[in-house]
Amino acid sequence: MLFRVLLLLVVAAGSAPAAASDAQGRFAPKGAGQVTCEQFLQALEARKENAILAVGWMEGFLTAMNQGLPNTFDIAPWQNSEALIGLVKHNCEQNKDQRFLAVVASLIDFLKDQRLEEASEMIVAESGEKKVAIYKAVMKNVQEKLIAKGMLEGGADGQFGPKTKTALEAFQTEQKIEVTGLPDQQTLWRLLGNPQSG
Repeated sequence: MLFRVLLLLVVAAGSAPAAASDAQGRFAPKGAGQVTCEQFLQALEARKENAILAVGWMEGFLTAMNQGLPNTFDIAPWQNSEALIGLVKHNCEQNKDQRFLAVVASLIDFLKDQRLEEASEMIVAESGEKKVAIYKAVMKNVQEKLIAKGMLEGGADGQFGPKTKTALEAFQTEQKIEVTGLPDQQTLWRLLGNPQSG
């Protein structure tokens, strides 16, 4: 039932009309879904621990999307929770009268074009003492972007090796961001962040 409520909200917030939970289209949001963006922002300012609660609520929402949306294994395959709650916070700051639930639902619409449709194994990219866990399918997408930019030669195999590390370092240098040689969050947002980017 909870998933059905969330899915209906996403559809309503995103694009097409859908049947609602009751005959009048009403449903009962739970937890953080009941508050406005203004209340959410006030709660964050009052206690830092409230951010943990908001992230937990959002992760539950995303998990429900992973389970119920068609052709979806992971709606946010490379975006971490810290970055996603940052997007929600920014959107809430611009739309304080909106419901927190509606803003999180609109995030799903933003993410859906980059979702991972099928299960993919997780690989670990390492550089020195730093490690990044990433889906093999996402790593392949990263390599394809680097190849298209002329920074990586050969084919995309979804494995992290010396050539991919060097190509990532070149991209990071070009972007004037920290050079780690890893597919870290800042690099992934620059490389994959725009769903419409080529």
